[in-house]
Amino acid sequence: MNKKFFLFALLVCMAGSLFAQRGDSDVKTVLFLIPFYSSQYDSQKVAEAKTSEDVELISSFQLMGFWAGAQVALDEYEAAGVPLKVVVRDVSNSETKLRAILDNKELMSSVDLIIGPFFSKQFAIAARYAREYNIPIVNPFTTRSDIIKNNEYVYKLSPEAEARPATIAFVAETYPKHQIILYADSVKDAKEYKTYSNYFRSKKIPFKYVPVAGNIVNEIQNDRKNIVVMFSKDPAKMLMVSRDLIFKTDLNNLMLIVPEEWMESKTYDIEYYSKLNLHYFSDYYVDNQSEKTQVFVHKYKEKFGVPPTLDYFSYQGYDITRFFVEYLRNDKDIDRVKVESIAYPLSFDKTEGNGYENINVQFLEVRDNEIIPVGL
Repeated sequence: MNKKFFLFALLVCMAGSLFAQRGDSDVKTVLFLIPFYSSQYDSQKVAEAKTSEDVELISSFQLMGFWAGAQVALDEYEAAGVPLKVVVRDVSNSETKLRAILDNKELMSSVDLIIGPFFSKQFAIAARYAREYNIPIVNPFTTRSDIIKNNEYVYKLSPEAEARPATIAFVAETYPKHQIILYADSVKDAKEYKTYSNYFRSKKIPFKYVPVAGNIVNEIQNDRKNIVVMFSKDPAKMLMVSRDLIFKTDLNNLMLIVPEEWMESKTYDIEYYSKLNLHYFSDYYVDNQSEKTQVFVHKYKEKFGVPPTLDYFSYQGYDITRFFVEYLRNDKDIDRVKVESIAYPLSFDKTEGNGYENINVQFLEVRDNEIIPVGL
Protein backbone atom coordinates (compact mmCIF):
# COMPACT_ATOMS: atom_id res chain seq x y z
CA MET A 1 0.00 0.00 0.00
CA ASN A 2 1.27 3.46 -0.86
CA LYS A 3 0.87 5.70 2.20
CA LYS A 4 1.45 8.84 0.12
CA PHE A 5 -1.64 8.02 -1.96
CA PHE A 6 -3.79 7.65 1.13
CA LEU A 7 -2.59 10.85 2.78
CA PHE A 8 -2.77 12.91 -0.41
CA ALA A 9 -6.27 11.75 -1.29
CA LEU A 10 -7.50 12.25 2.27
CA LEU A 11 -6.11 15.79 2.43
CA VAL A 12 -7.81 16.63 -0.86
CA CYS A 13 -11.19 15.40 0.36
CA MET A 14 -10.81 17.24 3.66
CA ALA A 15 -10.00 20.45 1.83
CA GLY A 16 -13.60 20.40 0.69
CA SER A 17 -13.48 21.93 -2.77
CA LEU A 18 -11.56 21.78 -6.02
CA PHE A 19 -11.76 24.51 -8.59
CA ALA A 20 -11.22 24.15 -12.31
CA GLN A 21 -12.80 27.36 -13.50
CA ARG A 22 -12.43 29.65 -16.50
CA GLY A 23 -14.35 32.58 -15.07
CA ASP A 24 -17.50 32.47 -17.22
CA SER A 25 -21.17 31.70 -16.81
CA ASP A 26 -20.79 28.22 -18.31
CA VAL A 27 -19.17 26.83 -15.18
CA LYS A 28 -20.99 23.69 -13.98
CA THR A 29 -20.90 22.69 -10.31
CA VAL A 30 -20.68 19.05 -9.22
CA LEU A 31 -21.23 18.13 -5.57
CA PHE A 32 -19.68 14.83 -4.40
CA LEU A 33 -21.09 13.41 -1.15
CA ILE A 34 -18.73 10.57 -0.21
CA PRO A 35 -18.27 8.69 3.10
CA PHE A 36 -14.57 9.23 3.88
CA TYR A 37 -14.89 8.90 7.66
CA SER A 38 -12.18 11.54 7.99
CA SER A 39 -13.12 12.10 11.65
CA GLN A 40 -12.19 8.45 12.32
CA TYR A 41 -8.86 8.66 10.52
CA ASP A 42 -6.19 6.83 12.52
CA SER A 43 -2.65 7.58 11.35
CA GLN A 44 -1.23 4.70 13.39
CA LYS A 45 -3.49 2.16 11.67
CA VAL A 46 -2.41 3.51 8.31
CA ALA A 47 1.26 3.26 9.25
CA GLU A 48 0.82 -0.31 10.50
CA ALA A 49 -1.23 -1.60 7.53
CA LYS A 50 0.81 -4.10 5.53
CA THR A 51 -1.78 -6.03 3.48
CA SER A 52 -4.98 -5.27 1.57
CA GLU A 53 -6.90 -6.99 4.39
CA ASP A 54 -5.41 -4.50 6.83
CA VAL A 55 -6.44 -1.63 4.58
CA GLU A 56 -10.03 -2.89 4.37
CA LEU A 57 -10.35 -2.41 8.12
CA ILE A 58 -9.69 1.32 7.74
CA SER A 59 -13.05 2.97 7.08
CA SER A 60 -11.42 6.10 5.68
CA PHE A 61 -9.82 4.13 2.86
CA GLN A 62 -12.81 2.17 1.58
CA LEU A 63 -14.08 4.76 -0.91
CA MET A 64 -10.88 6.73 -1.41
CA GLY A 65 -10.33 4.91 -4.69
CA PHE A 66 -13.67 6.21 -6.00
CA TRP A 67 -12.61 9.78 -5.33
CA ALA A 68 -9.15 9.13 -6.77
CA GLY A 69 -10.66 7.80 -10.01
CA ALA A 70 -12.95 10.83 -10.14
CA GLN A 71 -9.91 13.10 -9.79
CA VAL A 72 -8.26 11.52 -12.83
CA ALA A 73 -11.38 12.34 -14.85
CA LEU A 74 -11.46 15.89 -13.46
CA ASP A 75 -7.78 16.38 -14.36
CA GLU A 76 -8.65 15.52 -17.95
CA TYR A 77 -11.36 18.16 -18.03
CA GLU A 78 -9.10 20.74 -16.45
CA ALA A 79 -6.42 20.02 -19.06
CA ALA A 80 -9.02 20.43 -21.80
CA GLY A 81 -10.16 23.78 -20.40
CA VAL A 82 -13.65 22.61 -19.47
CA PRO A 83 -15.10 25.00 -16.86
CA LEU A 84 -16.05 23.05 -13.74
CA LYS A 85 -16.43 23.73 -10.07
CA VAL A 86 -16.18 20.61 -7.94
CA VAL A 87 -17.26 20.50 -4.32
CA VAL A 88 -16.57 17.38 -2.24
CA ARG A 89 -17.98 16.77 1.23
CA ASP A 90 -17.35 13.94 3.67
CA VAL A 91 -20.83 12.85 4.78
CA SER A 92 -19.89 9.53 6.44
CA ASN A 93 -23.02 8.21 8.17
CA SER A 94 -24.09 11.37 9.96
CA GLU A 95 -27.59 12.50 9.03
CA THR A 96 -27.03 15.79 10.88
CA LYS A 97 -23.89 16.53 8.89
CA LEU A 98 -25.64 15.70 5.63
CA ARG A 99 -28.61 17.96 6.37
CA ALA A 100 -26.26 20.82 7.28
CA ILE A 101 -24.74 20.57 3.80
CA LEU A 102 -28.09 20.28 2.03
CA ASP A 103 -29.63 23.14 4.03
CA ASN A 104 -26.97 25.50 2.63
CA LYS A 105 -29.18 27.36 0.15
CA GLU A 106 -26.31 29.28 -1.40
CA LEU A 107 -24.49 26.02 -2.19
CA MET A 108 -27.54 24.09 -3.35
CA SER A 109 -28.72 26.92 -5.61
CA SER A 110 -25.43 26.70 -7.51
CA VAL A 111 -25.18 22.89 -7.82
CA ASP A 112 -25.84 21.29 -11.22
CA LEU A 113 -25.24 17.64 -10.24
CA ILE A 114 -24.93 15.54 -7.06
CA ILE A 115 -22.98 12.27 -6.94
CA GLY A 116 -23.83 10.34 -3.75
CA PRO A 117 -24.51 9.79 -0.92
CA PHE A 118 -23.77 6.07 -1.07
CA PHE A 119 -25.92 4.79 1.83
CA SER A 120 -29.65 4.19 1.34
CA LYS A 121 -31.04 6.26 4.21
CA GLN A 122 -28.83 9.25 3.44
CA PHE A 123 -29.50 9.01 -0.27
CA ALA A 124 -33.24 9.14 0.35
CA ILE A 125 -32.76 12.39 2.27
CA ALA A 126 -30.50 13.92 -0.39
CA ALA A 127 -32.87 12.85 -3.19
CA ARG A 128 -35.69 14.87 -1.65
CA TYR A 129 -33.48 17.97 -1.60
CA ALA A 130 -32.39 17.26 -5.18
CA ARG A 131 -36.01 17.19 -6.32
CA GLU A 132 -36.71 20.45 -4.49
CA TYR A 133 -33.78 22.17 -6.23
CA ASN A 134 -34.23 20.35 -9.59
CA ILE A 135 -30.75 18.81 -9.37
CA PRO A 136 -29.93 15.43 -10.97
CA ILE A 137 -28.59 13.05 -8.30
CA VAL A 138 -26.61 9.84 -8.89
CA ASN A 139 -26.64 6.66 -6.80
CA PRO A 140 -23.74 4.40 -7.85
CA PHE A 141 -24.32 1.17 -5.95
CA THR A 142 -27.83 0.28 -4.76
CA THR A 143 -29.99 -2.21 -6.68
CA ARG A 144 -33.17 -1.01 -4.91
CA SER A 145 -35.58 0.33 -7.52
CA ASP A 146 -37.71 2.22 -4.98
CA ILE A 147 -35.17 5.08 -4.97
CA ILE A 148 -36.27 6.19 -8.45
CA LYS A 149 -40.00 6.19 -7.73
CA ASN A 150 -41.71 9.58 -8.02
CA ASN A 151 -38.39 11.39 -8.47
CA GLU A 152 -37.33 12.20 -12.02
CA TYR A 153 -33.99 13.57 -10.83
CA VAL A 154 -32.58 10.25 -9.56
CA TYR A 155 -30.12 8.22 -11.63
CA LYS A 156 -29.70 4.65 -10.38
CA LEU A 157 -26.58 3.03 -11.83
CA SER A 158 -26.87 -0.58 -10.63
CA PRO A 159 -29.50 -2.60 -12.53
CA GLU A 160 -32.35 -4.09 -10.51
CA ALA A 161 -31.95 -7.63 -9.16
CA GLU A 162 -34.58 -8.97 -11.59
CA ALA A 163 -32.35 -8.00 -14.51
CA ARG A 164 -30.22 -11.09 -13.89
CA PRO A 165 -32.93 -13.77 -14.26
CA ALA A 166 -34.29 -11.73 -17.19
CA THR A 167 -30.89 -12.05 -18.86
CA ILE A 168 -30.84 -15.81 -18.27
CA ALA A 169 -34.32 -16.14 -19.74
CA PHE A 170 -33.20 -14.23 -22.82
CA VAL A 171 -30.10 -16.42 -23.24
CA ALA A 172 -32.12 -19.61 -22.71
CA GLU A 173 -34.44 -18.70 -25.57
CA THR A 174 -31.49 -18.74 -27.99
CA TYR A 175 -31.40 -22.55 -27.59
CA PRO A 176 -34.29 -24.46 -29.23
CA LYS A 177 -34.13 -27.11 -26.49
CA HIS A 178 -33.07 -26.09 -23.00
CA GLN A 179 -33.88 -26.38 -19.31
CA ILE A 180 -33.14 -24.08 -16.38
CA ILE A 181 -32.01 -25.65 -13.10
CA LEU A 182 -31.80 -23.58 -9.89
CA TYR A 183 -29.72 -24.90 -7.00
CA ALA A 184 -30.11 -23.39 -3.53
CA ASP A 185 -29.89 -25.22 -0.23
CA SER A 186 -29.31 -22.66 2.50
CA VAL A 187 -30.81 -19.60 4.13
CA LYS A 188 -27.98 -17.53 2.63
CA ASP A 189 -29.11 -18.51 -0.86
CA ALA A 190 -32.81 -17.90 -0.19
CA LYS A 191 -33.03 -14.23 -1.18
CA GLU A 192 -31.39 -14.69 -4.58
CA TYR A 193 -33.31 -17.89 -5.26
CA LYS A 194 -36.56 -16.11 -4.46
CA THR A 195 -35.72 -13.29 -6.90
CA TYR A 196 -35.07 -15.77 -9.70
CA SER A 197 -37.96 -18.12 -8.99
CA ASN A 198 -40.45 -15.28 -8.62
CA TYR A 199 -39.32 -13.79 -11.92
CA PHE A 200 -39.53 -17.09 -13.80
CA ARG A 201 -42.96 -17.86 -12.35
CA SER A 202 -44.26 -14.39 -13.22
CA LYS A 203 -43.13 -14.89 -16.82
CA LYS A 204 -44.33 -18.52 -16.92
CA ILE A 205 -40.79 -19.75 -17.61
CA PRO A 206 -40.30 -23.41 -16.57
CA PHE A 207 -37.44 -24.26 -14.21
CA LYS A 208 -36.37 -27.06 -11.90
CA TYR A 209 -35.44 -26.49 -8.28
CA VAL A 210 -32.70 -28.71 -6.81
CA PRO A 211 -32.08 -28.41 -3.03
CA VAL A 212 -29.24 -30.96 -2.82
CA ALA A 213 -25.89 -30.36 -4.54
CA GLY A 214 -25.31 -34.03 -5.30
CA ASN A 215 -28.58 -34.24 -7.24
CA ILE A 216 -27.73 -31.58 -9.83
CA VAL A 217 -25.92 -34.00 -12.12
CA ASN A 218 -28.95 -36.33 -12.10
CA GLU A 219 -31.10 -33.59 -13.62
CA ILE A 220 -28.81 -33.00 -16.61
CA GLN A 221 -30.33 -33.99 -19.97
CA ASN A 222 -27.89 -34.53 -22.82
CA ASP A 223 -30.38 -33.70 -25.57
CA ARG A 224 -30.70 -30.05 -24.56
CA LYS A 225 -28.77 -27.06 -23.18
CA ASN A 226 -28.65 -27.33 -19.39
CA ILE A 227 -28.52 -23.90 -17.78
CA VAL A 228 -27.54 -24.54 -14.17
CA VAL A 229 -27.75 -21.57 -11.80
CA MET A 230 -25.97 -21.98 -8.46
CA PHE A 231 -26.34 -19.49 -5.64
CA SER A 232 -24.00 -21.20 -3.19
CA LYS A 233 -20.64 -19.64 -2.34
CA ASP A 234 -19.61 -22.63 -0.19
CA PRO A 235 -16.17 -23.92 -1.37
CA ALA A 236 -17.12 -27.52 -0.56
CA LYS A 237 -20.26 -27.27 -2.71
CA MET A 238 -18.20 -25.66 -5.47
CA LEU A 239 -15.85 -28.65 -5.45
CA MET A 240 -18.63 -31.25 -5.33
CA VAL A 241 -20.78 -29.79 -8.10
CA SER A 242 -17.99 -28.85 -10.49
CA ARG A 243 -16.30 -32.24 -10.09
CA ASP A 244 -19.57 -34.12 -10.72
CA LEU A 245 -20.35 -32.05 -13.78
CA ILE A 246 -16.91 -32.46 -15.33
CA PHE A 247 -16.80 -36.23 -14.92
CA LYS A 248 -20.45 -37.19 -15.45
CA THR A 249 -21.94 -34.85 -18.06
CA ASP A 250 -21.54 -33.72 -21.66
CA LEU A 251 -19.98 -30.31 -21.07
CA ASN A 252 -21.00 -29.13 -24.54
CA ASN A 253 -24.58 -29.07 -23.28
CA LEU A 254 -23.77 -27.24 -20.05
CA MET A 255 -23.90 -23.57 -19.03
CA LEU A 256 -22.94 -23.18 -15.37
CA ILE A 257 -23.87 -19.83 -13.83
CA VAL A 258 -22.29 -19.16 -10.43
CA PRO A 259 -21.71 -16.34 -7.92
CA GLU A 260 -18.82 -14.03 -8.77
CA GLU A 261 -17.08 -15.20 -5.59
CA TRP A 262 -16.17 -18.43 -7.40
CA MET A 263 -13.66 -16.42 -9.43
CA GLU A 264 -11.80 -15.52 -6.24
CA SER A 265 -11.20 -19.16 -5.32
CA LYS A 266 -7.56 -20.20 -5.20
CA THR A 267 -8.52 -23.87 -5.60
CA TYR A 268 -9.25 -23.64 -9.33
CA ASP A 269 -7.64 -21.97 -12.31
CA ILE A 270 -9.24 -20.30 -15.30
CA GLU A 271 -8.61 -23.35 -17.51
CA TYR A 272 -10.76 -25.45 -15.18
CA TYR A 273 -13.58 -22.90 -15.35
CA SER A 274 -13.29 -22.72 -19.12
CA LYS A 275 -14.04 -26.46 -19.33
CA LEU A 276 -17.21 -25.93 -17.29
CA ASN A 277 -18.49 -23.22 -19.62
CA LEU A 278 -18.71 -21.10 -16.50
CA HIS A 279 -20.69 -17.84 -16.51
CA TYR A 280 -21.31 -15.22 -13.83
CA PHE A 281 -22.80 -11.80 -13.30
CA SER A 282 -20.67 -8.90 -12.13
CA ASP A 283 -21.35 -5.26 -11.45
CA TYR A 284 -18.14 -4.33 -13.27
CA TYR A 285 -15.86 -5.66 -15.97
CA VAL A 286 -12.51 -4.27 -17.10
CA ASP A 287 -10.79 -5.23 -20.35
CA ASN A 288 -7.17 -4.82 -19.30
CA GLN A 289 -6.00 -5.05 -22.91
CA SER A 290 -7.98 -2.06 -24.16
CA GLU A 291 -6.11 1.15 -24.89
CA LYS A 292 -8.56 3.24 -22.85
CA THR A 293 -7.97 1.06 -19.78
CA GLN A 294 -4.21 1.22 -20.15
CA VAL A 295 -4.24 5.01 -20.51
CA PHE A 296 -6.35 5.36 -17.37
CA VAL A 297 -4.10 2.99 -15.38
CA HIS A 298 -1.05 4.99 -16.47
CA LYS A 299 -2.58 8.32 -15.41
CA TYR A 300 -3.79 6.88 -12.11
CA LYS A 301 -0.41 5.37 -11.22
CA GLU A 302 1.37 8.56 -12.27
CA LYS A 303 -0.87 10.65 -9.99
CA PHE A 304 -1.11 8.37 -6.95
CA GLY A 305 1.77 5.89 -7.18
CA VAL A 306 -0.53 2.83 -6.96
CA PRO A 307 -2.62 1.01 -9.58
CA PRO A 308 -6.41 1.48 -9.67
CA THR A 309 -8.64 -1.34 -8.43
CA LEU A 310 -12.25 -2.38 -8.80
CA ASP A 311 -12.38 -3.32 -5.11
CA TYR A 312 -11.77 0.30 -4.10
CA PHE A 313 -13.97 1.64 -6.92
CA SER A 314 -11.24 3.52 -8.79
CA TYR A 315 -12.58 2.67 -12.25
CA GLN A 316 -16.13 3.35 -11.14
CA GLY A 317 -15.27 6.82 -9.86
CA TYR A 318 -13.65 7.64 -13.21
CA ASP A 319 -16.51 6.26 -15.33
CA ILE A 320 -19.27 7.93 -13.36
CA THR A 321 -17.54 11.31 -13.30
CA ARG A 322 -16.83 11.19 -17.05
CA PHE A 323 -20.37 10.14 -17.95
CA PHE A 324 -22.17 12.72 -15.86
CA VAL A 325 -19.89 15.63 -16.66
CA GLU A 326 -20.65 14.86 -20.31
CA TYR A 327 -24.31 14.77 -19.33
CA LEU A 328 -24.00 18.33 -18.00
CA ARG A 329 -22.08 19.44 -21.10
CA ASN A 330 -24.91 18.07 -23.27
CA ASP A 331 -27.54 20.18 -21.52
CA LYS A 332 -28.68 17.24 -19.35
CA ASP A 333 -29.85 15.28 -22.39
CA ILE A 334 -28.97 11.68 -21.50
CA ASP A 335 -29.47 10.49 -25.08
CA ARG A 336 -26.67 12.74 -26.33
CA VAL A 337 -24.06 11.36 -23.94
CA LYS A 338 -21.51 9.21 -25.78
CA VAL A 339 -18.96 7.94 -23.28
CA GLU A 340 -16.95 4.74 -23.63
CA SER A 341 -16.84 3.38 -20.08
CA ILE A 342 -13.98 1.30 -18.73
CA ALA A 343 -15.81 -0.77 -16.12
CA TYR A 344 -19.30 0.62 -15.76
CA PRO A 345 -21.33 0.66 -19.01
CA LEU A 346 -24.43 2.81 -18.67
CA SER A 347 -27.66 2.64 -20.64
CA PHE A 348 -30.72 4.16 -19.01
CA ASP A 349 -34.43 3.44 -19.03
CA LYS A 350 -37.10 5.70 -17.56
CA THR A 351 -40.76 5.28 -16.73
CA GLU A 352 -43.26 8.12 -16.49
CA GLY A 353 -42.89 10.13 -13.29
CA ASN A 354 -39.91 8.13 -12.06
CA GLY A 355 -36.15 8.41 -12.29
CA TYR A 356 -33.61 6.72 -14.56
CA GLU A 357 -32.30 3.17 -14.11
CA ASN A 358 -29.26 1.59 -15.74
CA ILE A 359 -30.34 -1.54 -17.64
CA ASN A 360 -26.87 -2.64 -18.74
CA VAL A 361 -26.24 -6.00 -17.03
CA GLN A 362 -22.69 -7.41 -17.02
CA PHE A 363 -22.91 -11.10 -17.92
CA LEU A 364 -19.47 -12.70 -18.29
CA GLU A 365 -18.19 -16.06 -19.42
CA VAL A 366 -14.92 -17.97 -19.20
CA ARG A 367 -14.06 -19.00 -22.75
CA ASP A 368 -10.72 -20.20 -24.13
CA ASN A 369 -9.16 -19.40 -20.76
CA GLU A 370 -10.26 -15.77 -20.87
CA ILE A 371 -13.03 -13.78 -19.18
CA ILE A 372 -15.17 -11.97 -21.74
CA PRO A 373 -18.63 -10.37 -21.88
CA VAL A 374 -21.41 -12.56 -23.25
CA GLY A 375 -22.62 -11.20 -26.57
CA LEU A 376 -26.38 -10.66 -26.14
